[in-house]
Amino acid sequence: MTQLPAVEIDRESPVPFYFQLAELLEQEITSGHWGFGTRIPSEPELCEHYRLSRTTIRQALAWLEQRGLIDRRKGRGTFVRRGDSGLWLLQSSEGFFQDEVDRAGRTVTSRVLHAGRGPLPSWACDALELPDRSEGATLERLRLLDGAVALYVINHLPERLADAALAITNPNESLYRRLRERSGVVPYGGRRTLEAVRVEEWLATLLELEPGDPVAFIRSVGWDEELRPFDTYRAWLRTDRTRIDIQVSGLAAAVTHPLSVQEEKAS
Repeated sequence: MTQLPAVEIDRESPVPFYFQLAELLEQEITSGHWGFGTRIPSEPELCEHYRLSRTTIRQALAWLEQRGLIDRRKGRGTFVRRGDSGLWLLQSSEGFFQDEVDRAGRTVTSRVLHAGRGPLPSWACDALELPDRSEGATLERLRLLDGAVALYVINHLPERLADAALAITNPNESLYRRLRERSGVVPYGGRRTLEAVRVEEWLATLLELEPGDPVAFIRSVGWDEELRPFDTYRAWLRTDRTRIDIQVSGLAAAVTHPLSVQEEKAS
């Protein structure tokens, strides 16, 4: 029988129980304690061990499945999935390439080009559901995989999260993990659009490409458990240095923001 971590759920923490459990189980997988093909304890076993509801257990497992860490097989159980190297899970609510670090053991580093407060651009205010010209935090970074430039990204966050976002002293630290630790923000859902574009000269220089070379352009907005937008970004990705992985589920498990539904109906 697979042994469960002895660590208990912190019932005084503002971090949701399902997320605490998901992180405990993730640690067993990424540390190698549970290797590929290991059968994870059943939902009733997890309920009994951690004294959590079945709904909470299912939320934790759904989160791990979304990140590509486990496979749930009907009638057979839940198993640790084989890690794929060189993929960015576009549907994962974690930050850039966090799956690369956790699952594939790749080295992810950052170069901060700009970090500061100021009026946000109109597109960011719209995405964050803020009045035009609202103040907020802006982070402009290059992300490198194993020392090679892979992505250029501009994040915009509302003023309420500016202190936490700008307090990062280690450029390689995950923005989303810092927000979770300092502000209790747990990424709950988001919306991302993907298209192919050709880089202009200024961007080609940053990404070490030739002007006109194709890249993947990604627009994103993420929201927390109260469906409040907490981050929006635009990113340009070199797909010759990492692939984009999109997993499709037959389950109705996607988190949809009401605004997204209204936009789709209006379009």
